Amino acid sequence: MTSLSLRSLTKRYDTATIVNAVSFDVEQGQLVSLLGPSGCGKTTILRMIAGLLEPTGGQILFGEEDVTKLPANRRNVGLVFQSYALFPHMTVFENVAFGLRRQGVKGVDLKTRVGEALEQVRLGALADRFPRQLSGGQQQRVALARSVAPRPAILLFDEPLSNLDAQLREEMQIEIKRLQSELKLTSLFVTHDQHEAMSLSDRICLMSGGNIQQFATPEEVYFNPANGFVSGFVGSPNQLSGVATEGGVELAPGLRLASNRAQARPGGRVRVTLRQEDLALAPAGQAPGLAGRIALRIFEGASVQYIVALSGGPEVMARVSSRGPQADLPVGTEVVLSIPADRVFVAPEEGAA
Repeated sequence: MTSLSLRSLTKRYDTATIVNAVSFDVEQGQLVSLLGPSGCGKTTILRMIAGLLEPTGGQILFGEEDVTKLPANRRNVGLVFQSYALFPHMTVFENVAFGLRRQGVKGVDLKTRVGEALEQVRLGALADRFPRQLSGGQQQRVALARSVAPRPAILLFDEPLSNLDAQLREEMQIEIKRLQSELKLTSLFVTHDQHEAMSLSDRICLMSGGNIQQFATPEEVYFNPANGFVSGFVGSPNQLSGVATEGGVELAPGLRLASNRAQARPGGRVRVTLRQEDLALAPAGQAPGLAGRIALRIFEGASVQYIVALSGGPEVMARVSSRGPQADLPVGTEVVLSIPADRVFVAPEEGAA
């Protein structure tokens, strides 16, 4: 059952179009991430769904109900903000109870629902504490409990993890995924972080310039990008220039790669995307591929990143497992790089014929 529908949703300011006739559906219980660079329109979409911005055109439907003109306080949405937005003078209990009190919930029902919400985020023992007595991750869980306690029809996340450090971000991603899965809440999650979107989402709506570039599962976005923008945004890409050839691309004179993902006519200038994790690296003479030399080695913990200067061509980055057979190649080592033809993404350069 469709829980949220956007139909040609548009937002303009004077002559600038921020959101350009965006349409998609979110099924009951799904989490959809709005992913894209700053200024792509994702936060504007969220604010229109919440009723905080009025669309220039189009419709917003919750189920079959058109809520486009409804004020924010009548939309039954939950909002989880980047800044937590907790009341510092209120206890954890009172922060979570705030929205319920506005709904008229009181007495035993209020205590029960607040208790349930805090248990769902594993903070039941901290109900009497104040926000200043909590860690950043605990404060974000309080904000999450406050949003789910009123049982909203739609739960909206506005980059809620961007203020947390790396470890807390991972913990909260798991927390959000677990809670959303248990409660079957229809959710929209705004982020510019592809790893968050990949790990949390049932579907990803990848945007650029106010337009949807691809709306699909994380696996499809990663393995089958719809266009050059998507292939260049997702993963860890090398972005190179070249000339399209029959069945591939030429990065420099004599430096060719096969590609069955080409979207350009032979002879045209193209943008080539090679993801670091797709490049296989071996010492020279041990495998066929493009010849090069290691210019830099960077140890990253779970992986090792190499900067490889291709013979007669550009530098590219390759990433291998730090426990793999190629993890200890020193700078200056002659190597070969290879990549499957279905991982070489080729698209026309902007402005190219």
